[in-house]
Amino acid sequence: MNPAAVGEQQMIEIFGLQRLQWISINNAPSTTFFSVHSPFSVGSTQHGGGIRFVNDEFGIFSNQQFSLQYAYKLKLGEGRLSIGTTIGFSNIVFSGDSVHLPKSDYFNLDKDPAIPTQKVSGMGLDLGLGIYYSTKDWYAGMSVLHLPETSIQLGDVGDFFTKRLYTVSGGYNFELKNPDYKLKTSALIITDLVSWNPNVSLLLDYKDKYWGGLSGRLDAVSFLLGMRILNGLMIGYSYDLPTTTIIAVSHGSHEICLGYEFNLAFDKKNKKYKSVRIL
Repeated sequence: MNPAAVGEQQMIEIFGLQRLQWISINNAPSTTFFSVHSPFSVGSTQHGGGIRFVNDEFGIFSNQQFSLQYAYKLKLGEGRLSIGTTIGFSNIVFSGDSVHLPKSDYFNLDKDPAIPTQKVSGMGLDLGLGIYYSTKDWYAGMSVLHLPETSIQLGDVGDFFTKRLYTVSGGYNFELKNPDYKLKTSALIITDLVSWNPNVSLLLDYKDKYWGGLSGRLDAVSFLLGMRILNGLMIGYSYDLPTTTIIAVSHGSHEICLGYEFNLAFDKKNKKYKSVRIL
């Protein structure tokens, strides 16, 4: 959610995520996320860049977002400061042909002129800014998303207003007595200055290969597991247990992610040897 954090890893990373929310509720939200990002250098300067795609489906709405991300990085103190931006677009789809109009003794209307009878969509520009600072043991960042607060027109009968979002994040890695283990803490706050969504997490990492822990926010507790299974390949899973009354009708939420890191070495010369000892 912070474009300044793009390219913080040392290699090219491909990352995908699928989230199914509120299992057993019809038309519950689902999210598909995909990104590719990488660090790169231009002369003596360090940068990061990438692309990001998100598909959110919730009820009879869907929201597809595509964006390009860029970050400029410079050495500062014991860590590195990144300043980033993102530019892209959002495409909102409203399935008017799926609207159900209830009928009763007080209301019996086959059509509502304010509701379209077919799918309508609209597209709008999206921009964001972020700042991010990281060291070996801790990081902190802030970002502003949906800067233009675009109003996306949906056909002739309505529009979708994209509200500006603010994020604040930070984390610290604690070294334990046994160097094979690390305790990783993090916090994230998302707000539109009307509602607030805080999230805190605690992970225990073993040899940078296996991890597990807990995450909590206002409406759920999450159980997290993950591992690196091959060179550069990572898989993670989380299960959300609702802490609100929605637990009476939902079995919780599932989320699975896959990541792959690799290097492209274009500067290595093809070395050939001729020796009677090497045939």
